[in-house]
Amino acid sequence: MEQTFTNSQGRAVPLTAVAESSYTTQQSRLERVLQSYRDTNDPDLLEEIIQTARKVLEASTEDNAKLLHTLAWALYKRYKEVIDDYGDLEEAMKLERKAIEASASDSMDRQRFSYWLALQLGDYFYHTRNLDDVDEAIGLIKSSLEKFPDESPTKAAHMANLGILLKEKFSVLRVEDDFESGCKSLETAIASSSEDQNTIATWLEKLADLYDAKHGNLGRLEDLETVCRLRRDSLSATADDRERDKLARQIQLARTLYELFEETRNLSELQESITLTRETVAVTPEDDPEWLDRIRKLNVAIYILYHETGDSKDLEEAINVVKRYLEKASKDHPHWSEQLSNYSNYLDSLHSRTGDLAHLEEAVEFGRMSLKDIPKNSPNLQIVLGNLSIVLSRRSMIRGSMVDLEESVSYARTALEVTPSDCPSRYIQLHNLGSMLLKRFSRNQENVPDLNQGIALLREALTSISSTNPEIESILSRLASALDTRHDKFGSSDDLEEGIEIARKAIASIGNPFVERPTSISTLAALLKKRFRAGGSLDDIIEAIAISQKTLESMPEDSPFRTDLWTTLGDLFAAKFGTTWVTSDLEEAVRSYRCAVEHPTGSILRRIIAATSVMPLCLSLQDAYDIGRTAINLVPGIATARSLETGDRQHLLSFARGLAASVTGAAIRLKKDPSEALAILEQGRGILGSSLDDIRTDIKELQQAFPQLAERFMRLREELESSTGSHFSDELGEDRGLRRRNAAENFDDLLDEIRKKPGFEDFLGPLTTDQIRAAAAYGPIVVINSSWMGCEGIVIERERITSMVFKDLDDGELMERAEGFDLGTPDMLEWLWDTITGRVLEALGFTETPPSHQEWPHAWWIPTGPLSRFPLHTSGRHRERSGKAVMDRVISSYSPSLRALVHGRRQRVVTAGPAKALLIDAEYTENHPHLPQAGAEIKVVSKICESMAIRPVSVGQSKQDMLSGLRNCKIFHFAGHGYTNGDDPSKSHLCLSDTSDPLTVGDILKLNLHEASPFLAYLSACSTGRVQDDKFIDESIHLISAFQLAGFRHVIGTLWKVRDKHCVDVARVTYEAIREGGMTDDSVCRGLHKATRMLRDSWLEIFDKKMERLVQGGEKGTRDVIPCDDEEEIIVGLVPAYWVPYVHFGV
Repeated sequence: MEQTFTNSQGRAVPLTAVAESSYTTQQSRLERVLQSYRDTNDPDLLEEIIQTARKVLEASTEDNAKLLHTLAWALYKRYKEVIDDYGDLEEAMKLERKAIEASASDSMDRQRFSYWLALQLGDYFYHTRNLDDVDEAIGLIKSSLEKFPDESPTKAAHMANLGILLKEKFSVLRVEDDFESGCKSLETAIASSSEDQNTIATWLEKLADLYDAKHGNLGRLEDLETVCRLRRDSLSATADDRERDKLARQIQLARTLYELFEETRNLSELQESITLTRETVAVTPEDDPEWLDRIRKLNVAIYILYHETGDSKDLEEAINVVKRYLEKASKDHPHWSEQLSNYSNYLDSLHSRTGDLAHLEEAVEFGRMSLKDIPKNSPNLQIVLGNLSIVLSRRSMIRGSMVDLEESVSYARTALEVTPSDCPSRYIQLHNLGSMLLKRFSRNQENVPDLNQGIALLREALTSISSTNPEIESILSRLASALDTRHDKFGSSDDLEEGIEIARKAIASIGNPFVERPTSISTLAALLKKRFRAGGSLDDIIEAIAISQKTLESMPEDSPFRTDLWTTLGDLFAAKFGTTWVTSDLEEAVRSYRCAVEHPTGSILRRIIAATSVMPLCLSLQDAYDIGRTAINLVPGIATARSLETGDRQHLLSFARGLAASVTGAAIRLKKDPSEALAILEQGRGILGSSLDDIRTDIKELQQAFPQLAERFMRLREELESSTGSHFSDELGEDRGLRRRNAAENFDDLLDEIRKKPGFEDFLGPLTTDQIRAAAAYGPIVVINSSWMGCEGIVIERERITSMVFKDLDDGELMERAEGFDLGTPDMLEWLWDTITGRVLEALGFTETPPSHQEWPHAWWIPTGPLSRFPLHTSGRHRERSGKAVMDRVISSYSPSLRALVHGRRQRVVTAGPAKALLIDAEYTENHPHLPQAGAEIKVVSKICESMAIRPVSVGQSKQDMLSGLRNCKIFHFAGHGYTNGDDPSKSHLCLSDTSDPLTVGDILKLNLHEASPFLAYLSACSTGRVQDDKFIDESIHLISAFQLAGFRHVIGTLWKVRDKHCVDVARVTYEAIREGGMTDDSVCRGLHKATRMLRDSWLEIFDKKMERLVQGGEKGTRDVIPCDDEEEIIVGLVPAYWVPYVHFGV
């Protein structure tokens, strides 16, 4: 039996084919091995052929052309089939040249050897890119072809290889003659060949490559279509048993189909590409190095399909496929970071589709991981940076985080910086940075450079992108929106008209029916509405309605962006109704808004905005109430992110302004139980303050009952109270805000756990009716609600809760008076008394001025909406001296909300340790008027404090000195200037000597002084209780409330500007009363009440004297002017009285 051995491919090979017997020569052995290779095609035999051929050559005394060619051929075969060894190729070429030299010039061997050298030079060109090599190869084959008879069976192969070499040359030089010659050679070879189908399939693939190179050069669609046809033919011609070739050709056809789809947007091409790619993934073992690359391409193609169809199943599949990649790949895989970034994108789309914020949070997390893992010299760095910028921007718009937005701008800027100026996709980073700057401008509209630079970047992006690129729609849409914004800012009609033109182009460029974010439609609709309101045609509104309705019809039912379009439609129909007064337009507006409010996956902010818009339009008060009630339950969802900065939460809550008051007003007018109306009001306003109160609440009882829960509470409180600073560092990919976000989630979970314990069911929950009535134990609490419906009151007494409607007061009159600057005039005070406060006190039974020796009743006022600006506590008919004035019947205090009042009373009074009074004299402040009486005021307060055994202390006027002093004082008295920031109440501040770094509301809110329980913050400065912009009115965030939230039991401040000379008297009388009252809670409000009545009485004396002169005719015909000091006059009845603005907030 013949002996055999098993080769690397598992085939049995006769041992006689490789073993040398004693009677054979090296030459015969070489012939045997060659024949064995021809029979088996076993690459393992190539090594034996090479070694044997070398021995034969060494033994030869002269160059043997055939032997030289045999060794060259074997080395070239080993290079091609076994190991890609550049050295084998170089040696093969040297030997082939020797073989040619050693052969006769007219011999067939010389032609054959030249042909093989040409093939070797073609491969050598692949390494060197030296055109001399490919030119020599082409010349050799052409020379060989000239000598071939037409009927030669090998001529077709020569023609095909000539075509392949010309293809390589064309790919470098892009010379049309090379393409034409190469194409002709390959087509001739294919048409005339008698070779097997697999060879034909290879030549078809090479011809496809040639057309592919031409398409890459000229970009003509017909060339790409030819590539696709040829690759199909090549795949069809490949035998099923040639699995490796078939797989390679499937991959190439899938790639070409994808490229063809990118140009034609024909879904069938993309779907076929995906089908082929799925097949290649399915037949590739997961441990094959190529599997990762193939599954990477598959998930990208499926995600693109989702963007074309909107089918959520495609998105789910893309996510599942990319997960498979991430599960198998290691961090050192070339596409690892790119795929993490893709996964982040897919999760962002899942959030956009479902509205689930958890997907967006996960998108940010994977985006950061991608950035952390990518090499900083990676060509994909700009893509990863850009993608992370986008998801952070998206989160900033939803959560209101300015830190996210700043980080987004930073990453977008870096992405553009690392993108080469000649990069074809540079338009992506230009678009991204432009968009981020415009979003930042939307938060700070004083930063006009952001607006202008954003527009400039978008214009540059448009010059860098093909007009047929589908991404041009989003750039055009963003530019149109930016021009809309600039029109709003500066009122330029040119911006409006250009915006409309560009928005139309954006819509025209939309290539597929599914639009994930219909921004271009919404933008055009908004622009057309503005042109209509600026005097345009009703046709503008009709067009805007039509395109919005058409887009809505094609949008998936579960898309969150249906809320956006419904809101847009509501705006449009409302604008149309304002012109047509056709009831059906009003009904359509209400229906559209209502659909927006009730759409479950829609953005919470959008749903709330729709509710605030629709309620005043409802023909039925019950409908308005039902819609508002749905929306009011959403409000906590936009503000419970405890990890956000105060300014961010303030920004989010501004979108719900007036909603709680509107729903409360509707509830009262529908005769709902007053406690229900009050619960609605508490649920929808004062949320920021309540959340701070929650984490700072006294937990003594919890510590006694459940110490472990109390310990967790304190640990999470400490985490949440820690200064947020910047949530990101200069190190890319680092999220320093993550711990705070986790702490916020854990805090909410802990509250749920605590409420399951006996006796703590109501822990930090909504106030119960019993708790509400109990809050009136020290005096009635009066909530004055104001909204578009008018004004209502809720009166809380120990025994009952009642409501009333102030029917004589409509919204128009209230808003008109609130926008004026005369809120403290005698006329205004009388109006307030006649319409609101007089009726309230009458209902409470406070109809007379109490005797001075009796204890006066105490009332707490909680005004909402525009009424928050009015001095309810000083309203009355003072000039009549009839006792018809609030201050002549009750002592008044204010509270931002009922919950804030109850929380303040729950705080323990701490008396341990020596008491200090931090007294700040800010008589001189840069860029502010001199306050000559500030020093005298501080001296008066200091003296009285010393008499109460409270040690006066002073510190430097830097912010840090002030913050340090506040942590250790019982009383804080500031005599200086206050500043109200209308754009951002958290930036309102007390003016210090260092004007660049004032003590802001945001700084004060970060203080937690509840453990020390400081007694009084006396802010003898202008407008410390003022909220300038209506959009922030519901949260009552100002300097007074900030000190209250920081932990002061009592705060005295002002509603508007006060006079320096009177501040001294008010402070003196107030502190004297505090001293006389034993520094009790009651003594503070009684002291301020006594001081303001004293000023009021002196003002009335001046008024009497003035009137007496007028009666005597001394100044007949002149305006009512009363000298007040050396510089000012008071026009009685028309100018605010100087004793009005002082207010007390406290328990």
